[in-house]
Amino acid sequence: METKKLERIIILILALLNLFLLLVVLADWSQERSSKSETRRRLTLLLEAEGIRVGDGAELLQSCPAQCTVVRDLEMERRRVRGILGEHSAEDLGGSIWFYASSAGQMRIRGTGEMDLLLTGGGAYRGQSPEQTARALLAAGGIPLVEDSAWPQDPEAGLSLCCAWNGFPVYNAVLRVDYSRDKLDLLTGTVVFNRETALDAQAGMDSVSVLTRFLDLVRREELPCSVLLGISPGYYQSVAVSGEGVLTPVWRIHTDSGDYDINAVTGRPENLS
Repeated sequence: METKKLERIIILILALLNLFLLLVVLADWSQERSSKSETRRRLTLLLEAEGIRVGDGAELLQSCPAQCTVVRDLEMERRRVRGILGEHSAEDLGGSIWFYASSAGQMRIRGTGEMDLLLTGGGAYRGQSPEQTARALLAAGGIPLVEDSAWPQDPEAGLSLCCAWNGFPVYNAVLRVDYSRDKLDLLTGTVVFNRETALDAQAGMDSVSVLTRFLDLVRREELPCSVLLGISPGYYQSVAVSGEGVLTPVWRIHTDSGDYDINAVTGRPENLS
């Protein structure tokens, strides 16, 4: 009897402890939610003070990835090429330029990340749409892309696909898609190098800090925007040494007067168009 009584006491103590921990978690969650709500309110007021209305669905509180270094790994590159062209020949043209060819097509990849893909075989014929075919082809090569819904198309510029790194768009790594009436012909542009070698310990500026910098830019440059449609984090790739690049975090601020890019490390505007 004493043993059963002791077991009941222990169970009661554990239940009370779990209840206490649950209350602590709920209190922290409530406090964090309240803090975020207040930050969002103050940020909205700051924007409105400059004549900028926050559009419906615009998420003001977001985090940003850290800067990282990526390199061109030729073994991984050949696996990419095999996924797109199948069995192929490879030729070093010098100057960090490699040429790949098969019955399906030809690829030329440079040490800057620039790529040309000419399709000549049966895989060049498109199915439901040029975009779906191009996406399927690049996916077979393990080249990650931004989801179609997150990368708006410019009808005047033609069809383009934006590369991604860890789910974030790399705004200046874009492939242009050229196609004739019944088949996909050519993809040209820049891809992201395929292997990460270093990652900064600290993430880039969060959205609150960057929107504050953006407001300074609005005042200084007298930008004509009146609606903040959204803000999204991403990268741009810079190549100082052939075969090695730096992915720098950048925020793209979408407004009714156009998009503005701000470096999440320096806080300065970037021109990535």
